[in-house]
Amino acid sequence: MRLLLFRLVLFLAPAFLAVATAVDPALGEDQGVGIYRAHPDAIQWHSVLLHWAWVLFVPVFLGLLAPIRRRGAVLARIAWCAAVFGLVTFSAMMAYDLAILAMEQTLPDADVKRADEVFQSMQWAVWGWQVPGLAGWALALLLTPVAAAYAKVISWWTAAAALLGSVLYLQFAISPLPVNLAGPVVMLVAYCYAGWEMGRRTDPSRADEPATFGVFKDRVGRFGLVAAPVVFGAGLLTVPGLSPDIEESVRQPDLAQVSALFLHWAWVLFVPGMLLLMRRGRRFTSVAAAVTAFALMHFSGLMVGDFSDLAVRQTVPAELAAKVTEAFGGYALFAIGWAVPAMLVSLLGLIAVPIGAAVDGLVRWWVPVLTGLGVVAFLAVGVGPLSVLSPLLLLAGYGLLAKALPPRPLQAATPAPTAEPQPAA
Repeated sequence: MRLLLFRLVLFLAPAFLAVATAVDPALGEDQGVGIYRAHPDAIQWHSVLLHWAWVLFVPVFLGLLAPIRRRGAVLARIAWCAAVFGLVTFSAMMAYDLAILAMEQTLPDADVKRADEVFQSMQWAVWGWQVPGLAGWALALLLTPVAAAYAKVISWWTAAAALLGSVLYLQFAISPLPVNLAGPVVMLVAYCYAGWEMGRRTDPSRADEPATFGVFKDRVGRFGLVAAPVVFGAGLLTVPGLSPDIEESVRQPDLAQVSALFLHWAWVLFVPGMLLLMRRGRRFTSVAAAVTAFALMHFSGLMVGDFSDLAVRQTVPAELAAKVTEAFGGYALFAIGWAVPAMLVSLLGLIAVPIGAAVDGLVRWWVPVLTGLGVVAFLAVGVGPLSVLSPLLLLAGYGLLAKALPPRPLQAATPAPTAEPQPAA
């Protein structure tokens, strides 16, 4: 069942990428201001589908890396971090296309250009978000097939085809149709064949290798369960003036950027923790953690609205900025296909996963009570001096959950030797 689901994701990720690339109206030389305004529906579909494509590639890469134990573990660690932290961060950037669309539908071209220049000059967004996102995206695409082939999970021919598809996409993504589809189509064939190979290729020697890569993933997962609430608290405490008043953010733009960046990375850091609980929990906990991890990959991207809104408010009068915000929030495809389900499932999942851990006997029942109260406090208190209650409760609950998980053994378990039959007397 897991292999069939994984093969489905192997198909969907490049398929979504192909469709998103095909519907992109900003192709060829037509890259100037106003193209989004002329094709609002196409831009919405392109942005949401492209975001989904890169989010779906995260489980694709994690699945290809999962069988690795020691052989290829160094490359696997880099590729795994690039996918979990970098590619998730990169997928959030697609929301900025919708922000540009909202600007073009509301502001004159000159103001759109100035707001975009302000956004591109935000150093906290550049070095804390765009650079790691782009680097992780590229490393995940290029290193994952190599690590999987080196570890004999897939063949080198399959890895070469996946790399060729990635290079073609990087080279021709905004070329006219049908040239821009070359990369996604090659990737579709390569990754589908990789799924077929994983069901047939077996290497008995790999089962006896020390699970150094698995131990690494577990350690990062434990770190994420503790670090995520801490970074979440930092994001809430750096909100300018500890107030939801947007004018405070305009008066303290650097602090507003820091807060948005902390909040983004808080949700991202929860992802490796959920992946750990997915691997170590029983059925309900495993499923709940997998769904929550996938939802958190979407939720982290919503912080792009904070950066884009700040850039607009630093550029145009408040009444025009409010119209841009209203237009951004009015895109039904963005709300239904990204924002609302991501937020809803993420917050419910942060409650459900500890409940599953308590049912599994990993923790006492008051641990999910703590995490549940933490989520409720976040929704009830919002921004303000008391907002620290939520991350403190989440830190206590998830810290105890991380501590309760037994360490992963480095060596694979071997069956106990059977006693040799004794000769009859």
